Amino acid sequence: MENLLEALPESMIELLREASIVAKNAKKVMAFSHIDADGISALAIIVRALEHEEKEFEWRNIHQINSESIIEIKQEVEQFQPDLVIFTDFGTGQFNLIRNHIAVMDIVRKIIILDHHLPQERDNEDYQSIHQDKIIEINPSHHDLSGSYDISGSGMAFLFAIGLSTENVDLTELAIVGATGDLQDFYGKGFTGVNKTIIELGEAAGFLNVTRDLTFFGINTRPLPYLLQYATDPYLPGLTGEEAACYSFFEDLGIAMKDAHDEWRTWVNLESSEKQTIIQRLIQYIFEMYNDPRIAKGLIGDVIILPKRPERTEMRSAKEFSTLLNACGRNKKPEVGVKICLGNPEAIIEGRHLLQEHRKNLATALRRLEDESYTTMDGLYLVDDPETPDTIIGIVIGMAQGSRIVPIDKPIIGVSTNTSSDSPLVKLSGRAHKYLIKRGISLKETFVSVAEQMNEKYGTLVAEAGGHPMAAGAFIQKDYVEEFLILSSAHFEKTLKSEK
Repeated sequence: MENLLEALPESMIELLREASIVAKNAKKVMAFSHIDADGISALAIIVRALEHEEKEFEWRNIHQINSESIIEIKQEVEQFQPDLVIFTDFGTGQFNLIRNHIAVMDIVRKIIILDHHLPQERDNEDYQSIHQDKIIEINPSHHDLSGSYDISGSGMAFLFAIGLSTENVDLTELAIVGATGDLQDFYGKGFTGVNKTIIELGEAAGFLNVTRDLTFFGINTRPLPYLLQYATDPYLPGLTGEEAACYSFFEDLGIAMKDAHDEWRTWVNLESSEKQTIIQRLIQYIFEMYNDPRIAKGLIGDVIILPKRPERTEMRSAKEFSTLLNACGRNKKPEVGVKICLGNPEAIIEGRHLLQEHRKNLATALRRLEDESYTTMDGLYLVDDPETPDTIIGIVIGMAQGSRIVPIDKPIIGVSTNTSSDSPLVKLSGRAHKYLIKRGISLKETFVSVAEQMNEKYGTLVAEAGGHPMAAGAFIQKDYVEEFLILSSAHFEKTLKSEK
């Protein structure tokens, strides 16, 4: 625990102490969080911590906080009448909305924001600032830490929980599951910063183990041929989605797919020599397909095992657990993900069905992208796919660049009109390779700047944006999407040219 405290700035520790006192004194609490793996994990951490404090509480997952959903949030608060409202994995980028709609409510005495996304410009009009004292906002970016690789939203929720009680150390599991879902271990060789300290804390307490192994999804659960058939990270042309080819892959190597009892073997059942043979062939295969050895670099890496979770299940490793949670959120059932984190058996069964649907949707979308390609603009690559739901468009375009279906020399933008509600807003998601960030690209800054420019131009709200430099999103009125893309493309092109 001392190492964790040493990893945090004193200014953050002071806010966490203040938030802890507020939570302990609260009578009724309502918590809101995002729908992805990080947001689901964060909310489960809050739920468990509030249970330990024996608080009366309610919780909800929200797709995003924007000018529409903040009204729904306000109605939920009015109905439950909490004196404390907690936001996890969002809130910083929507600070003005929270202050202007939730902080003004008389019943709400305090608001805690536990976020890791970058802040944006805030409205400081005097008549609104009187409500700012109600808000305790804890965000790593305000304390010289990165919300992109030092700590995630679930990590922030964990810091809050461990501040309430050191008995919440078991929640290191969920903190790292969320950080894994947020791809915070992809910024280098494994986790760094506060995330690394949380892992060390979890290891010391027996809740986490870190090993070097194949990073594919399903090493604990999937029969060998399906390990490749449903592989999407990286996407394997000729194997992903091709059942017969996956059987042949192992047969050609002389690897038995079933054991002496005619049971399917999984990756964790294999001998070290068998694993080595398969890995060498996969590296060769990827090089033959892509002629780019960099794609194979991520095949082997740190695999985080959760030894307290059942063997041969999706909850056994952080990566599989996070994908299971993402499947729930992206299939519009984030509440199922929260219940899975809390150990609900029925939710686990439902989550597995959602996971099968999720992986199928991803593989289908990637194959469609291979067939129908993408549009090249001056400063970006555009994927305009009305069939892919807005809840997974960001994942799809990230995988497309990760497997080099789309080049990585420009940001990739995905547009989905297949929205998760009847909203007139179009969802736009962006991803940028980390080397572009080093060249000055920031998706978040570009999207927010373009949105502000357009809102000012038209004198009304036509676009809202937020996120991180490498991954960001925007909600845009349908008639303004093309203009938003043109302006963003010009902004990216200017940045890339200036760095040459």
